[in-house]
Amino acid sequence: MNAPLSDIVVLDLTRALAGPICSRLLSDLGARVIKIEPPDGDLTRSLVPRVDGQSPYFVQYNAGKECVSIDLAAKGGRDLFLEMVTRADMVLENYRPKVMSRLGLTYEVLSEVNPRVILGSISGWGHGNSRSNQGAFASAIHAEAGITEMVARRREEQPQNDPMSHSDTCTGLHALGAVLAALYMRERTGKGQAVEISMAESTLMVNDLAAVEMTGEDPMVGFKGGQNWSPVLQLGNGRYVNVTLDITTADGFKTLCRVMKIDGLSSDARFAAIEDRVRNRDQLTAIFAKYVIQFNSAEELEADIGVSAVLASEVKSVPELAATKWAEERGAFINVDTGRGKAVKVPQSPWRFGDAAAGVKPTIAYRGENNRTTLQELLGLTNAAIDSLEADGVLSSRPPSWHEDSS
Repeated sequence: MNAPLSDIVVLDLTRALAGPICSRLLSDLGARVIKIEPPDGDLTRSLVPRVDGQSPYFVQYNAGKECVSIDLAAKGGRDLFLEMVTRADMVLENYRPKVMSRLGLTYEVLSEVNPRVILGSISGWGHGNSRSNQGAFASAIHAEAGITEMVARRREEQPQNDPMSHSDTCTGLHALGAVLAALYMRERTGKGQAVEISMAESTLMVNDLAAVEMTGEDPMVGFKGGQNWSPVLQLGNGRYVNVTLDITTADGFKTLCRVMKIDGLSSDARFAAIEDRVRNRDQLTAIFAKYVIQFNSAEELEADIGVSAVLASEVKSVPELAATKWAEERGAFINVDTGRGKAVKVPQSPWRFGDAAAGVKPTIAYRGENNRTTLQELLGLTNAAIDSLEADGVLSSRPPSWHEDSS
C-alpha cells in the first residue's frame, strides 16, 4: 500500500522538539523528510542516556528521516540549500523570526526558486509582533500562558516547572495540521505559501479551561475541577489508581453511597447538591480513599462499583504500558535500529489507515550520514561535486560513538 504523503519532499531545518515532532509525523505519513543539520548538529543528539551512541530522546522524534549536514553560513551552503528547495514541497524551520532573513532564506526567496513550496515556521510568539524575537522553551511558555499558575492553584502549592514539554508537543501537532492544510490548498491554487505557528497560541488552544478563566470565574469549580471527579488514590497493594466517577448527578453520588455502605452519607449536608460536593470534594475524597484501599487492582474496584458507573485506571510507567497486551495488539511501540544491532523502543504514530501504509520508519541516521546518497538522488550531484563541498566545509558528518553512555 502507498503512504498518504509518499510523493512529498520535506526539508527539515528544525531542531529540539516542536519542529521535529511535526516532521516525524510527516515522515510517518510517508513524506521523504530530509533533516538539514548545522555542523554542531541538533542539540538533542547529545542528551543522555544513550544507546549505542544515540540519544533515545533524539531518536523518538527523528527516526525515519534522512540526515544531511549543511553549513548554511558557509560560502556555497545557502546556494546548495536553495537548489534542494527547487525539488522540495515543504520547508520547516523553528528559528527565531529574524534568523531566516539573516540567512537569506525568507519565503520570498524560497518561492522565487520554487513557487509551489510551503514554508512552515514555528516560533514562541509568532511573527510580526513585539515579542517575535524572544526565545521560547516549553517551560517559559507554560509559565506565561497560564499553565504553571493554574496547576499550582489547583494543587494549592507553589508554582513549579512541569517536566513534560507540553507546549512543544501540542505546537508540533498544530504545525502538522497547518502545513497539511497548506498542501491541500496548493492542490486548488497551484501555489505554495508561508504558514507560521506560535507555541503560545498552541498552548492556549489546548488549555480547555482558558475560556472559563477569561470569565473571571474559578475554573476549578467547573467540569474538570470537581464535577467529573478523578482522584488518584492508593490501592491495598501500594500501587495507585485514577478513579473517574461522575458526581454531577444525584445518581452518580447515590452509586458512590451504595458501594461504600456508609450510614448517613447519602443525607450528609456536606454533599447534598453538586455545589456542595465540589466545595467539599477533599472531604469526599478522604472518605472514598478508605473504600478504595480495600482493593488490589483497578479491575477489582471497577467490578465492585460497576463498570458502567466508574473508570478505574492503574497508574503505570511507560515501560509498564508497553508490556501490556493492548500495546502488543496495537503495535503501540516499535524498535528503531541504532545502526549497530541495538534498538531504541519508541512510540508508534497513532493512526491506522484502512487503505494506506503509515508509521515510523525504524531507522535513525547520524549527522550527515545521507549527505552523499541524498544529494545524488535529489540533485544528481556527482561524487566529485560532493567531495568538493566537503572540502569547502559546506558538508560535514559525524558518526556517533558506538558505546553505551549513561553518564
